[in-house]
Amino acid sequence: MTPTLQMLALWLGVIGGPGRSGADSARVASLLTALARTDPVVCDLIGDQLGNFWWGGQRGLGRFADAPDVQGAKDSLAGTITDPRALSLLVSNLGADNACVRRVAAKLLGNSTVAPNVLNGLLDDASPRIRESAAYAAGAGEHRETLAALQRRVADSDAGVATMAAWALGEMEDPAAAPALQGALKATSPRVRLAAVWALGKFEDESYAKDVLPFLRDQDPVMRATAAEALGDMKGPRVGAALVGLLTDRTDAVRLAAVNALSDIQEPSSVGQLEALLINDTNAEVRRECANALGNLSQGRSLEPLARALGDRDVEVQRAAANAIESLDDVTKAPAALVRATASSDLELRRNAIKALAHIADPATVQTLVERLSDADKEVRLAVVEGLGEMKVASAVSGLTRALNDRDPEVRRAAAEALGKTQDN
Repeated sequence: MTPTLQMLALWLGVIGGPGRSGADSARVASLLTALARTDPVVCDLIGDQLGNFWWGGQRGLGRFADAPDVQGAKDSLAGTITDPRALSLLVSNLGADNACVRRVAAKLLGNSTVAPNVLNGLLDDASPRIRESAAYAAGAGEHRETLAALQRRVADSDAGVATMAAWALGEMEDPAAAPALQGALKATSPRVRLAAVWALGKFEDESYAKDVLPFLRDQDPVMRATAAEALGDMKGPRVGAALVGLLTDRTDAVRLAAVNALSDIQEPSSVGQLEALLINDTNAEVRRECANALGNLSQGRSLEPLARALGDRDVEVQRAAANAIESLDDVTKAPAALVRATASSDLELRRNAIKALAHIADPATVQTLVERLSDADKEVRLAVVEGLGEMKVASAVSGLTRALNDRDPEVRRAAAEALGKTQDN
């Protein structure tokens, strides 16, 4: 272990007790010192985890015997920092040379009891580093009392400050900030424009779609993908056609963003192109999300391409296709590919296929469902029983009667209820 990591481990180990009070100045100082000396990637990963700690623990289970006890550190960092000396230390590190130290200090400050006038003053500091850190602190802690100052900073001469201010306003999701963000869409810095597009999407208001639509044609694929995501959140009437046009984008991430956005807004005009992408796209993640989107759209016409996707070379696409078939409307005949999938060696695919088959309730598949009553997986057997019960046909009775002797009590109860349904019919 490197000296820096030893210092970090010591810092983690000496924090005792499960109390929820925030870290004191000594703990903050040792943390920032350790982070300043460690690998930048490790430092940033640690910064990501701040705020994601959980209370309690499992008595050290699942950890190596000689590992330091970190629960005290988690509890300390998850608490709100109130120690005035710790707060002063965090503020003094907002301009540190090490970017990760600045970020961690700002994140801890944002989650502290910092006074509004302090953050507002920092947002007007002469140093761009400090203004940027203060904007991050304001966004991380959603300090709404800084709203006016952040709106000013969106037009900051320093692109890093302006970008962070736009991000912070998006985190707060306050429509009062919309005019400032709309103005930032004309900024010379691509990063500022990107942050403004993202932030406007956070308002989930279709009235801002007109501002974001032009960015679907931006040269930068990151911007095109971000604009697609924002428009998907807005769900405006003019959004669908523009997003459909993005499904032919040359960049995988952009097509993926467009598919997800169309799924979110449930755009019916996208069905044909989503079906085509499901079968033909070169990217497995795009194909998978196309299946999910078609499931959300629930149109029975998508049964055939989804059935073809059950033979996709990627098992996650197969799983998504089976799951989507379960959501389709007005399907009464089960495709052969779905029947075959009920015997798959992949458990998740088998479960999804059984549920889809049960949803379709095709009487011709009763025997296939009955055969799966011997499946080792309880969820599969339960889905079979529920499906047979929904069919309400005499041919299902023998299978349901057999399920009354299943080894699992939940399956036995479901079988008894399903038999009641068939007898009532």
